[in-house]
Amino acid sequence: MLKQLIFLVFWSIGFAVQAGDKPELPPFHHIVHVKPSKAIHVPEKFTLGDEGELVCATCHGLKDIDKTPIDKVDTKSADFLVGGGYRRITELCYQCHDEKATQRDNIHLMADEEGFLKKKTCTYCHEEMPDREKDLSIAELKLRIPMEKICYGCHLKDPHFNSVEHQVKPAQEDMLKRIEKNSKELNILIPLSDKQEVICVSCHSPHQNGVIDPSKPAGKQVYIDDLEKGIEYKEHPWSAVFAADKQVRLDEFNEKHDMNVQFSYQRITQEALLRLPAKDGQLCLVCHDFKD
Repeated sequence: MLKQLIFLVFWSIGFAVQAGDKPELPPFHHIVHVKPSKAIHVPEKFTLGDEGELVCATCHGLKDIDKTPIDKVDTKSADFLVGGGYRRITELCYQCHDEKATQRDNIHLMADEEGFLKKKTCTYCHEEMPDREKDLSIAELKLRIPMEKICYGCHLKDPHFNSVEHQVKPAQEDMLKRIEKNSKELNILIPLSDKQEVICVSCHSPHQNGVIDPSKPAGKQVYIDDLEKGIEYKEHPWSAVFAADKQVRLDEFNEKHDMNVQFSYQRITQEALLRLPAKDGQLCLVCHDFKD
């Protein structure tokens, strides 16, 4: 138990590990020379030491990596990590560790089984639980971080295609007028930053359905039956055509980055936490005017 606790401490705060006369390992490095607990399943392709302990060769396929100076290790080699071609390091971690057990709570699930709000989820973003019966200003919401940055506490700045390109002030003045006009006509809230920039919550509602009265602009959003599942897709007949069109570029990308990314064109069947449907263009038309 103590060894596992030491592992968690080292892993979470990123201390380097020193073992005798061996070179200091990089930060966020997995501790070695400990035996995996019963809660961890190590696949056969990962080599353990003579006594069943974790060693360098458990995760790394490079020959004699434990005898190679840190600055001489070829981290770009296909054999650097066993299995190779991982887009995220966690894809390697979840070969042994239970992915579900390591997930953070979904703070967008704000209601319990009886429909009552969980105060703790509100205070991730707010200093205190806001009064849902009142129409509150931004300042009265008492957000812990400015509205344009608060999503980055959990999400990347570019969680999906074109997200960064949207987080700017509209170049055309008539777009701001269009947003104001359509917001009133559709009885919907499209928040912008103090600098009139589009931000995450301009398109996305951070709240679960019903947390805010759906008759209010801030509460109007796409209904989703199972927020735990989130966004869902289905296969599309045109997938093979799109894949063939991009295959040459994808092959070049995979060769350059030593990856094995596959392309699959799918259609959205369920949207999550959007103020209006995007799959049919309704959300886009709040800001954009597509002309022939």
